[in-house]
Amino acid sequence: MIKISTSSLSGLLKAKIAVVVQDGPGLTCPSLAGTDAGRSIERAMAAASFGGMSGDVLAIPAPTGTDLDMLIIVGAGGAQTPLDFRKIGASIALLPQVLKTGEIALFAAASGLDVLRGMALRAYSFDLYRTAPPVLRSVTICGADLEAAALSALEAEVSAIHFARDLINEPANVLSPLEMATRIARAGEAVGIAVEILDEGHLKALGCGLHLGVGQGSDNPPCAVVMHLGPGEKPPVALVGKGITFDTGGIHLKDVHGMWEMKGDMAGAATAAATMIALAKTGYAGDAVAVLGLAENMISGNATRPGDILTSYSGKTVEVRDPDCEGRLVLADCLSYAQRALGAKTVIDIATLTYAVQIGLGTRYAGLYGNAPDLRDSVIHAAGQASEKIWPMPIDDEFHAELKSDFADMVNWPGVKYGNASIASAFLENFIDEGTDWAHIDIAGPSYVGAGTAFSPPGGSGVIIETLIGLLRDLA
Repeated sequence: MIKISTSSLSGLLKAKIAVVVQDGPGLTCPSLAGTDAGRSIERAMAAASFGGMSGDVLAIPAPTGTDLDMLIIVGAGGAQTPLDFRKIGASIALLPQVLKTGEIALFAAASGLDVLRGMALRAYSFDLYRTAPPVLRSVTICGADLEAAALSALEAEVSAIHFARDLINEPANVLSPLEMATRIARAGEAVGIAVEILDEGHLKALGCGLHLGVGQGSDNPPCAVVMHLGPGEKPPVALVGKGITFDTGGIHLKDVHGMWEMKGDMAGAATAAATMIALAKTGYAGDAVAVLGLAENMISGNATRPGDILTSYSGKTVEVRDPDCEGRLVLADCLSYAQRALGAKTVIDIATLTYAVQIGLGTRYAGLYGNAPDLRDSVIHAAGQASEKIWPMPIDDEFHAELKSDFADMVNWPGVKYGNASIASAFLENFIDEGTDWAHIDIAGPSYVGAGTAFSPPGGSGVIIETLIGLLRDLA
C-alpha cells in the first residue's frame, strides 16, 4: 500500500523527483513561480511547447536552481470531473521516472485528493509469485489544504480495495474456501469487526442445502463468513457476497479458454468483506452485517448432477438444471440467512453471477437489479459519487415464470438462450422475504479485467467497493 504524507510547499524542492500538476501552459506552483528556478523551468516548458492539457507530460532533468533530480510537469487542462483527475493521478503512478525511484513529492493545485486517489489505486501490484516490478511506494503531498480525516479515509478505502484485489488474484490452489474465510476473519478482527466462520457442519445444521450442494464435489469443504459491525441497535444493512474460490462449472464443465480467470469468481465476497473493513477503519456509524458464501465448484463422483433437487435454508426446493449456475444457489441460502437469522431489512448482494450481463453491458458496467426503487436510486447515486459505472436492469413476472419446475419449487436455470442475467436475478428474488428492500449487483464484467483498467493492473479490479462504502454511509 502506498504511503502518504504531507509537507509544506518547501518540501517539493527537497525530493529527488517532484511532480507538479497544473492547468495550462504557465507555471503556477507558488514555490517556483517568479524564482530563477521557475524562470528556467518556464523556458524549458516553452521550448517543449508544453500546453498543459490533460495528457501532456514534460520531464525536466536537474532543473537549474533546485536540488531536484527530476521535475515532472503534468497537464490537467480540460479535466473537469473527479474521474478526470483520478485518471491523471493514475497516469502519474505509471510514469517511468516515478517507477524508477518509487517516491515523489506532489503539488496539485486543483482536485488534489482525486489526483491522489487515482495514484493510490494504480500503485498496486500482486507480486507473491514473481519478482516484484517497480511500483510507486510513497507520496508526499506538498502545500495542499487536505484534511487529515480525508487522507485517513482515502488510505483506509484504498487499502481495503488492495486487500480485495489480493484475494481475487490469489490462485485457487492457495485460496480455498476456508483459507479465504481465515484471511477475512483475521483482517476484520484487526479493525474491530466481530467475525464468525460457519463451517460445513454448521451449514448442515442450518439446512443450507443449496450452499452445500455447490461445494459437495470438492475436497475443500464449503463455509460461510458472517461479519458484524456497529452497536446492533437497529436492523442491519446486509452485504451478501458470492465467494466461489474456483468455478470449473461442475459437471457442466466450462471451456478451458479463460477458465483460469475463474479463481476470481469469489470477487463478490471479497468486495463485501473489503467494504466492511473500510467502514470499520473510518468510523462507520450504522449497523451492518456481511454474509459471505464460500465454496469451490468442482467435479468428482460426489458432485451435484443436472436434475438433482436441493432444499434451501428457507425450505424452498430447487431443481439443479445447470451445475454451472452455482453462484445463485450459494447466494440464495446467504440471502435467507441475512434476513431470517440476522434481521436485515435492507440487503445488497454482490456477485460475479452471469456471463450474460456482459452481453448487454460489456466489461465496464456492473448490472443493477432489485425490488426497491429508492434503494436502486441510492446505489446509482453512490456509484456516481464514486465515479464507478453501474446500470439498472429489469426483473418482471415473465422472468420469474421461466423458473417453473415440474419437480421442485423452481429450477436454477430454465435452459433458455436469452435474458439469463435477469432470470438469475429473478431466482434470487425468490429468496427475498416480504418487507425486505433488496439490490443485486452483478459485477461479472468489471471485477476481473485481463487487460487491466486505468486504475488497476491485469486481474482483480476492486470495482464497486467505493460505491458500497458511500452507499452504506448514506443509508446510515
